[in-house]
Amino acid sequence: MILAVLLVLPLLLWFSEGGLSADLADAFVVSASMSLGLGLALTLSFELEQSAFGVGEAFATVTASWIVFTVLGALPFLISGEIPSVLDACFEVMSGFTTTGASILPDPSLLPDALLFWRAMTHWIGGMGIVALSVAVLPALGAGGNFLFQAEVPGPESEKLRPRISSTAKLLWGIYVLLTVTEFFALRLAGMTNLDAICHTFATVATGGFGTQPDSMTSYTPAMQWIVVVFMALAGANFVMLLHIVRRRFARAARNIELRVYVSILALATALCAADIYRTNGAPDGLEPLVRDAAFTTVSLMTSTGFVTADYQLWPDGLHVLLLLLMVCGACAGSTGGGAKVIRLIVTVKAGFREVRRLLRPRAVFVVKVGSRPLSDQLVFKTAGFFVLYVMSTLIFTMALLALGSNGTTSLSAVIACLSNIGPGLDAVGPTQNYAAFDWLSKLVLMFCMLLGRLEIYSVLVLFVPLAWRR
Repeated sequence: MILAVLLVLPLLLWFSEGGLSADLADAFVVSASMSLGLGLALTLSFELEQSAFGVGEAFATVTASWIVFTVLGALPFLISGEIPSVLDACFEVMSGFTTTGASILPDPSLLPDALLFWRAMTHWIGGMGIVALSVAVLPALGAGGNFLFQAEVPGPESEKLRPRISSTAKLLWGIYVLLTVTEFFALRLAGMTNLDAICHTFATVATGGFGTQPDSMTSYTPAMQWIVVVFMALAGANFVMLLHIVRRRFARAARNIELRVYVSILALATALCAADIYRTNGAPDGLEPLVRDAAFTTVSLMTSTGFVTADYQLWPDGLHVLLLLLMVCGACAGSTGGGAKVIRLIVTVKAGFREVRRLLRPRAVFVVKVGSRPLSDQLVFKTAGFFVLYVMSTLIFTMALLALGSNGTTSLSAVIACLSNIGPGLDAVGPTQNYAAFDWLSKLVLMFCMLLGRLEIYSVLVLFVPLAWRR
């Protein structure tokens, strides 16, 4: 029912301007009606038992929500005939809701404005999470809402800012909306059109990457590109830290080790890219464009946004390895970004050094700390388990794409790009390419990677464990 309301928004925005054809209007009306009808049917057919709603039900509900939203969200593309293939339409919308930005469209500017808006809006809905949105507006879930929020919100731990989980979700959505409104007006002041500004804003704050032009953001002005760089970096930061900054608790945000490491990695990666490009090709257009392309690319890939302003496929090979590492690293926990998350890298490195110290002092007790906060062994093991599952998933799905005919570079980078919800990769899925050339089975594999990465692996794989289905 929430999706039905959201499907009406493109209809209202463009119908009021007289720029919506009758066929396209019908596509949105039919899609919204089908979504509303399914929501009403489910509401009238089932009664939620609070006592029966536990962790297993939360994981199943979260995963099913993304799949159902994908199928229903693809209806406007299918009914209008703009993407006639069911699989391609679902691939595009799954990429949107999971904020991956991997597109099968060679030129998105050929889409009608209403579909461009809806395509970008799938990013915005998925950015903070479909279920987090539901928890924010449906407090009747009660204790079940807590399980849902923990199953959906990315990161090792979900921080409750308020006693009620619905209040926490509303606070985070407030930060999300504030970023959206601020960036939209900044891009409009820089000269971007209303449609381009709102589409790029949705894609930036959700770290999605769907643009309105075939060259992503290459053709836009330097001012617009720098605005997007700033908001990509903000969207990749922990929203709890952004809340502290909004409340002028600057010291508390500055003490956060994840935020400090996140900013340091971005700065160091930008410097390395700029230096290596300068060493190889010089700066024929000046230093500012060189630094801007380096900063834009590193921030875009590390935050899993996926916008591009330069063909990094032409950069030195050593930088390709660095960019792949940034894709795996990802943004901060509690952000809209994908990847493994900076805090997990910090915990894993500290746990590794703890084991080295244990070799020297076998009987000593060493505690892994993040800042001044000691971490339980359970959380450390959960973090290590995540990396094991991430690496195993990368290898398994890369082998699957290799078996289906893709080359090594394309297979590995496509899996990492989808598993980390980035979009562009290397070679056949590089910054100037798209995913249209993959066969249907490869697209299904990559769609599963998108869902797996967006729900942080555990939430999906737990459904394949028999224990999840036992009372």
